[in-house]
Amino acid sequence: MDHTENDCLLIAVLSHGEMGMLYAKDTHYKPDNLFYHFTADKCPTLAGKPKIFFIQACQGDKLDGGITLANRTETDGLSSASYRIPTHADFLVAYSTVPGYYSWRNTTRGSWFMQALC
Repeated sequence: MDHTENDCLLIAVLSHGEMGMLYAKDTHYKPDNLFYHFTADKCPTLAGKPKIFFIQACQGDKLDGGITLANRTETDGLSSASYRIPTHADFLVAYSTVPGYYSWRNTTRGSWFMQALC
């Protein structure tokens, strides 16, 4: 597929899951199987362009009860340029939870993670 005219790729997966697996309607798969199709060697017209994946799915059955913070802080990151990039460059993968834990969502309003992104 030719992505020459596109500036980035953004994929959002909202599903159920468990540690290292995402569930689809009739199967389950590893998230790496999704990313694999968009590496620079498989999809050269996306090379050097951001490939962003938001994944709303459980990664286990533990509960993260959270904490209350008094103050918020922000930090700025510095970017660098390179003439040669790795095959798996320019990927950003954001999960709604960390490995081993289930993902929070409201049955009426949906996922706080996806709502925050929108």
